[in-house]
Amino acid sequence: MNLKSFWEKDEESPFTLEKIDEEQIREAEGTLGVTLPDTYKKLILEWNGGFTVRNAFPTERPNSWAEDHVQFDHLRGIAKDDGIMNSVQLSDELELPEGFVFISGEEDTWIAMDYRETKEHPPIHYFDLELEVDFKLADSFDEFVKRLYTAGDAMVEVIEIEEEASDLYISKEELEHIFERGDLRQQNLFKMAHYPMEDIEEIAWFFLRMKQCIKQIKDQHVLYETATAIHSNLLLNPDMPRNDRINQELQEIAEFLENSEDPNTAFLGEDIHPVKKR
Repeated sequence: MNLKSFWEKDEESPFTLEKIDEEQIREAEGTLGVTLPDTYKKLILEWNGGFTVRNAFPTERPNSWAEDHVQFDHLRGIAKDDGIMNSVQLSDELELPEGFVFISGEEDTWIAMDYRETKEHPPIHYFDLELEVDFKLADSFDEFVKRLYTAGDAMVEVIEIEEEASDLYISKEELEHIFERGDLRQQNLFKMAHYPMEDIEEIAWFFLRMKQCIKQIKDQHVLYETATAIHSNLLLNPDMPRNDRINQELQEIAEFLENSEDPNTAFLGEDIHPVKKR
């Protein structure tokens, strides 16, 4: 199997962990109580988690992403209490049974190695908690990797599917509902990034709610994705109206993100400052 074109190494990733060796992988297997697939181990020795070149796996089962595929744009690596090593804690949080090792996902959609009935050669399983969808994708990790392909843009396709029920430019009421639930899945962040910035009172409200929202986020990956949405919104609206209140909210958002443990999130914070530091 040609693994050369698996990793997207040109793009910085919040999923990439410190380099790992074979002994550390064996320790991780001991902790998890399973044998990880050989192909997974080879990939992780080369690059310990990160974005992948191919971003989709074909399926005939509809889900939150599309009618004909699920998104797979990153593979989780191995580190103490991070990557696949937080799978037990994640199972508790998601109220899923024990025996899954989560290799990709966020919020309500996850892809996992299924060790419920085996300790080696696990099938690959998919969960969409929002839609209560739960099914096997592939009989093995090797089969899963072989069938990955590049979809145009999974996020754009999701929006196209959902546009019948809801336009990309969601109403303030719908956005408030998203904020209230803290529902920061990719398609909602995509809508936030494209929220129209025209009314000055509404802009001030938007950044106040964004500030309150990011302060509640516990997961560093979700914080990074949300910071990216805020940053994208500003890039898409270079001439939006501003007043002191809006600048104050942006200042507080920027300072909060700059204090993040993740350097990529901190970098976005620096760029969000209403008045660029000279």
